[in-house]
Amino acid sequence: MEESGISDGEGDPSFPTCEGVRSSETMVSRTAERTMSECDEFAELEVAGVEPLTLDDISFNNSYDDQADSSDEVFNFDPTKGGKFFSVAMAAIAKKKKKPIKMISPAKRKWSKALNLIKDRGDPWEKFHLDQMKSEKGKRHRYNPLTQAWVVDECVLKMDKEPFANGAMRECFRMKKLSNFSMNDDWSRDSNNFVAKSYMDEAMPRETYFEDVMLQMDAKLWAGEYNRHNPPKKIDIFMMGVVELVERPGSPLYHIEHYIEGDYVKYNSNSGFVEDTSGKCRQTPQALSHFTFERSGHELVVVDIQGVGDLYTDPQIHTAAGLEYGDGNLGTKGMALFFNSHHCNEICLSLGLTPFDLSPNEIKQLKNTVQRFNSTSETKVKVDETIVSQSPSEKPEFGRFCRGISGSSESTSDYFSQASSRQISECDEAVMFNIDDGQSNSRGGTATSIDSGLGKDMHERKPRTRGITECEGDPEQQIKMKQKLDRVARPSSVSALNALKLSGLIPESEESVLGSIHLDLAVYHETCRFNANMQDKNSAHFHLKAAADCGNQLALVAISSIYLGLPNDILPALNHLDAAELVPDNIEDRGLDFMVSAARNGDVNSIMFLAKAFDCGLNLGNDRRQSYGQAMEWYQMAVDEGVEKRYLIMARMAEIMLMEDSGCKDPNGAGELYSEAAEAAMEEMCGKLANKYYMLSEEAWALVEE
Repeated sequence: MEESGISDGEGDPSFPTCEGVRSSETMVSRTAERTMSECDEFAELEVAGVEPLTLDDISFNNSYDDQADSSDEVFNFDPTKGGKFFSVAMAAIAKKKKKPIKMISPAKRKWSKALNLIKDRGDPWEKFHLDQMKSEKGKRHRYNPLTQAWVVDECVLKMDKEPFANGAMRECFRMKKLSNFSMNDDWSRDSNNFVAKSYMDEAMPRETYFEDVMLQMDAKLWAGEYNRHNPPKKIDIFMMGVVELVERPGSPLYHIEHYIEGDYVKYNSNSGFVEDTSGKCRQTPQALSHFTFERSGHELVVVDIQGVGDLYTDPQIHTAAGLEYGDGNLGTKGMALFFNSHHCNEICLSLGLTPFDLSPNEIKQLKNTVQRFNSTSETKVKVDETIVSQSPSEKPEFGRFCRGISGSSESTSDYFSQASSRQISECDEAVMFNIDDGQSNSRGGTATSIDSGLGKDMHERKPRTRGITECEGDPEQQIKMKQKLDRVARPSSVSALNALKLSGLIPESEESVLGSIHLDLAVYHETCRFNANMQDKNSAHFHLKAAADCGNQLALVAISSIYLGLPNDILPALNHLDAAELVPDNIEDRGLDFMVSAARNGDVNSIMFLAKAFDCGLNLGNDRRQSYGQAMEWYQMAVDEGVEKRYLIMARMAEIMLMEDSGCKDPNGAGELYSEAAEAAMEEMCGKLANKYYMLSEEAWALVEE
């Protein structure tokens, strides 16, 4: 082989070896793959509607001109620079490959999750086969508190024959109402679940059903006002109506509300109960009640808060006059019961509410919530709360805020037994309805609250938009209502209220509802309302003084009588010695100060006490001295107020005018007073006294002639 000059190619670099062949095959394979990839990209361009570039498509960008030499003789063009020849093609490919991202708001995400839960869960009343029952026609009555008008429309419904739950006064029925927009009467798709409630007392007046709706819709209006102040958690109150079953004998009436599944809780009652079984009470319901008290100018407070989460139903309203909203309206006594168990929380502070004045003993008891709130959650009526003190007889009507005609309610918590402090819905098929978006739940909050929604850094909250379940009305009416509420808003603190009076923002003569509440609390403590084993005289004195500082007439008379050692009918168990231990200053001087205020407000007994004290110089304490001039002023005020046997007062005034050292000697005036006293005595059929006064008048005028 070597001789013939023929070799096997080994060592000859020009001859392809096995490794070279394999390398060539790899290069060919890669070239084929690259060609296929390029074809795929061109195919995508064709699908995207991109045509091949031509010379006409090539144009220089202005940016290239900027890169030219200043002499324009040398043109430096770098084809690797970021030109825009293929921007259209690349944008088409990116648009085809990249999917658009849709931004979903948190609220929409929650509603979407809620709808998915509903779809997955199905109809909770499907097993009761209401859709198989006979349908009947009815009339639905709905009330708008802004327009103060009722709206009536016809509806088709199906109602269970037997109640599934009952309370103290009403029983509840399952009901399905067909949507008024349904075109095919598909009950499985176009009907909604309702709870129909009727009074078990057949003698209940039909007007009560409508008055109950007016109460709840008024409360709903206040819930909307609360939401407009951007609290950490928004609330709502059930839309409630009356359905009249026209095809049944007598056309019976039922309250109707949407059926909501969930943990049904009563957060507070109309008699001071606060739900606290978990060791922490909800802040939002308590803040709502406090808010309505201040925002209404002390005219009302919404209590008896209960429902699922922050969707409430069956509230009760206490008004200052105590005349509206049925027997559940306990007036200022009910307000006193609420504030005795209310401790301002973070939401109250964030809304700018002022703390209600409580005694040190009450604040200490509030800290021990387990014992403090261990009371019944049953709704009270007026006959259950009988105390000695009386509410003010004349109060401004709340109708000027919401409506002219107030309703009444027999709301006594239909879902709750009398012994339980926290109740679950009596619907046996109830399932917890909880929407979790991964960030918060229905009771998330701070370390000190289970629902406040206030973080360590309080950021400005976004304005709230109207919810779909709120009362619709004319925007002008809402603006007028807001302006009225701005004018009548009152703080809960006595010192803050008095500061407004001193500044002239509140009339001095305005009767203080806050004073009546403190007086009721004083009576409650004196009668052992909150602790049957202890009479808290310190708290009774604290609230009596607070009521007097508010200008409450009954409190002024009571505290002045106690300080001066006189008997009183308001707090008979609190005497002069008990009060002396609680008053740092001279107790008689403080008592006279309160008596002067009572006298200037028209209390005749106080006027007469001061007149006699300045006349004889007794019971004047350390700061006052005998003064016939002041005695004459108080005597004249007593006569003007119509004191009994005023002829005796006139005769004494005439005697003072004849005294040399009185400083107000006036024989002519004395003669006139004796003459008037004689005429007054004649009117009272006292002839002998009348003759005596006529003689004394002649003697007085005789001194004038001399």
